[in-house]
Amino acid sequence: PECFAALNYLIIEKSDVLRDIQRQRLIPWQKRVQWTSLDTTPDNTITGCIFSNELVDALPVHLVQQTEAGLQEVYVTTTDAAATQGSALKEELGPLSTPQLAEYLSFVGIDFSPPQYPPGYRTEVHLAALNWMKTVAAKLARGYVVTIDYGYPAERYYGRARSQGTLQCYYQHAHHNDPYAHLGHQDITAHVNFTALERQGEKFGLETVGTTQQAMFLMALGLGDRLNDLAKIQDTDPATLNMAIQRRDKLHQLINPMGLGNFIVLVQAKNVDTGSRPLKGLTIPPLF
Repeated sequence: PECFAALNYLIIEKSDVLRDIQRQRLIPWQKRVQWTSLDTTPDNTITGCIFSNELVDALPVHLVQQTEAGLQEVYVTTTDAAATQGSALKEELGPLSTPQLAEYLSFVGIDFSPPQYPPGYRTEVHLAALNWMKTVAAKLARGYVVTIDYGYPAERYYGRARSQGTLQCYYQHAHHNDPYAHLGHQDITAHVNFTALERQGEKFGLETVGTTQQAMFLMALGLGDRLNDLAKIQDTDPATLNMAIQRRDKLHQLINPMGLGNFIVLVQAKNVDTGSRPLKGLTIPPLF
């Protein structure tokens, strides 16, 4: 409560529908919460923390594929499908839409030329994530950028065995890999290249403080103590006991090494003396 009382909490939300839902849920705290956009936020005006959780994985990506003729981009077009009495979507390969795609791979230290990556190898390039990080770095005057998401460093992201990339889809809680199914009604995501976020941040004035797994980060911040407190609740009221059990289960999900606990936490700083004030949860050796 003391921390929250000292904050102005700004929410960046583009969806009008979600803004309305957020306003309803946050009515008790509406005096401390505002909605805004990065586009209207002047540069070098934020002092504090820019925090995101599973944001970057939802940003659009370019699909590229190695061919005998070199690296090409995957495009989507339509074809008249007489058999289906309609127009069907199909993929086709073509020249890269921008030289930034090849520059990106070089930027993160990946040599995409054969024979390291044979014809047919497909993956993603995250130009939108670079643009987002550039914007975030510009808005921050002093403080931190905390990015939590699932992903890998570049060397693992573009591993030889990951020959079809990381693009995945979710429809009604079911996982599959067809981005052309359930158009407009499913989530399409790609894992995050954390090497790209680190290097882009450093390019535009951010210092990489460290990376760790979400489970270790939260435990260092006191989540274990919270779990112990909930375990000590021995109330005879069934509703109170059920509440404690449900909260413990939810907290355990955040540190499950097979799920959310394996998410990566990336912390970057700007105009902060990170040496004299190390952050809890980032005192272990970095992941990469």
